[in-house]
Amino acid sequence: MSKNAELSARNKQFTLASWQKQGAWNPVTVDHADGVYFWDAEGKRYIDWSSQLVNVNIGHNNQHVIKAIQEQAAKLTYAMPSLATEPRARLGEMLAEVTPAGLNKSFFTLGGADAIENAMKMARLYTGR
Repeated sequence: MSKNAELSARNKQFTLASWQKQGAWNPVTVDHADGVYFWDAEGKRYIDWSSQLVNVNIGHNNQHVIKAIQEQAAKLTYAMPSLATEPRARLGEMLAEVTPAGLNKSFFTLGGADAIENAMKMARLYTGR
C-alpha cells in the first residue's frame, strides 16, 4: 500500500471529515507545506489554491508568523475568553483603527459557526427580539 493510500485509509477509519459524504471521501494527503505549495505523503507537490480554506493566505511556513507563534506560545498558549491579555487588547485596538466610526469593539471566535451563533445572539440582544 502506498504512503498516500495508507494515510488516507487511517484518516477515513479513525476520523470524520467536514463537508463530505463520509463514504465518498477520498482525501489528498498533506505532509508539509511551504509558500503556496503543499506536498503529499509521497512527495508530490500541489499548488494550494484555497490557502487551506483561506487561513494561510500569507503562505505556508511564513517565518515571521512562526516566530510570533513560538514567542506567544512560550509566554502563554491559551487564555479563556473572559480573561484580558495584551495580544487580545492590541488586536482589538488595531481593528478599531481600521473599522468605521462607532465600530470600536470586536468579538473573537474560533470558527464560522461560533461567529454566526454569537452574531445572532447579539442581534437579538440589540433588537429585543
